[in-house]
Amino acid sequence: MERLKELHLDGEFRVISDVCLELDDWKVQIDCLLVTDRCCIALESKNISGHLYFNEELDEFYKEENGTETPISNPYFQLMRHILFVKELLRKTHPQMKVTGAAIMTAKSCRIMQKPTHYPIYKLESMVERVTQIYNSSGSEIFSVGELEVVEKLLLENRSAFEYPPLCEYYRINASEIRLGVECPGCGVLGMRRVHTTWHCLACGENDRYAHISAVRDYFRIINKKITNKEFRRFCMIDSKYSASRMLNSMDLIAYGSGPSRYFVEK
Repeated sequence: MERLKELHLDGEFRVISDVCLELDDWKVQIDCLLVTDRCCIALESKNISGHLYFNEELDEFYKEENGTETPISNPYFQLMRHILFVKELLRKTHPQMKVTGAAIMTAKSCRIMQKPTHYPIYKLESMVERVTQIYNSSGSEIFSVGELEVVEKLLLENRSAFEYPPLCEYYRINASEIRLGVECPGCGVLGMRRVHTTWHCLACGENDRYAHISAVRDYFRIINKKITNKEFRRFCMIDSKYSASRMLNSMDLIAYGSGPSRYFVEK
């Protein structure tokens, strides 16, 4: 968003960040949407370091770092879903408005070693120039300021609260790198031990019956928006699945499914 402050186009445009849109049961989250007098441009930012490779034949995207290849969700498919959504949203009122987009790699240390040919992916440093090129080459009719405001109003009317993904997903951190254990509310040390019906801190001796509640909140914000009994036991470092089940069921959570596939989410 800071870099987009440098953007100057020949015509009118609006920049809307963190766009969460709903159309019936269809819901998308777009990092940034440019509404211009010629087209709409969806921008998806990806903070991924390392050497990046796009295999168009296999529709794969992966990074290579220190000799290790790590497959990553291909931003092309996310970008296409968002473009299709905006087209559908504008279909009845502005079907003639062109909708396009690009994926922007924001990590300074990334290098695009193998670039796709059928959709745009750029580094942050070239974004302003590339967006300007997309705008100038859109070939679309020019909309009036009034029409632009109508489109902007339509987007805002279908906007809902933006839901940030878990931090591991947002920052591309492997969940295995997160330290496990329940945090002591007294001294902040991880690794409280479950003793009967309470949590005991081996570092300071603090006891707390409900320390796991804060741990589960951390799990939702850091790792995943849903948690199973197995993941709860792994994250909180406890052995008994029966104790884990009692604790999860006693929390103010919504449960789905049954048996091993049962999971919980925040209300």
